Amino acid sequence: MLAHFIDSKPFQCGYFNDRKSMFEEYLLEDISEVEFEYLLAHGMRHFGEYYFRPRCHECHECVPIRLRADKFQPTRAQKRALKSCSQIEIRVGPPTYTDKKFELYLQHKKRFHTLDDDVEDVKNFRLSFYTKTPFGLEFEYFLDGELVGVALADVTQKTFSAVYTFYAEAKSKLSLGTFSVLKQVEFCKKRGIQYFYLGYFISKNQSLSYKANFRPNEIYVNHEWQPFRNQEGDFLISEDHILWENKDTLVKASSHRNY
Repeated sequence: MLAHFIDSKPFQCGYFNDRKSMFEEYLLEDISEVEFEYLLAHGMRHFGEYYFRPRCHECHECVPIRLRADKFQPTRAQKRALKSCSQIEIRVGPPTYTDKKFELYLQHKKRFHTLDDDVEDVKNFRLSFYTKTPFGLEFEYFLDGELVGVALADVTQKTFSAVYTFYAEAKSKLSLGTFSVLKQVEFCKKRGIQYFYLGYFISKNQSLSYKANFRPNEIYVNHEWQPFRNQEGDFLISEDHILWENKDTLVKASSHRNY
């Protein structure tokens, strides 16, 4: 692995208006599958070759969360989401850019608050999701022949990681977001993949708190993964005490291509 270190600067938080965010961030090239799994297991996320994880000075509410895909069983509400999307056609393959996908992405973004450095143009969109994605996988969702949703992910022999999902507003009543996660879990089960990384969980933010509904799950706190919510829905760790303070440096400077 070849690492380019980024001099990180604080920026406006996309989840709390009164806070500043800061990342531990790198540009990483030539990552092996083992290295990639290591990064995921320590809270790292990525868009293309840009890798990052939170390192905020005063707030520590972004907590990595992963689903135990091998033990997952859908809830009643999730089963209803599957039923509501029964007419959706799914195509799975390598990430492939189209102008239609970029248009759909822009429509999706208008419905949500975004980070200051989020993808804004075709070039960055392609670099983030469709360029140099050695572990990339794409789920395309069609209704009556029309593309209505896209889910980008990474997959290795042992892990699955959701990268980004976007879908048409007019189809939101179909619960496409939940449907997409459920179909990706099915993908994991068929391939014997144990861990499904869902990104970051924030208990006080509705756009991220939903992730705890996919259970059983674990969160990364105190430098280890701990059971968070069991299959029955019980919280094993109080949401009021969930914090992840990132103090170490995951990627080390070296003359060799490793960490």
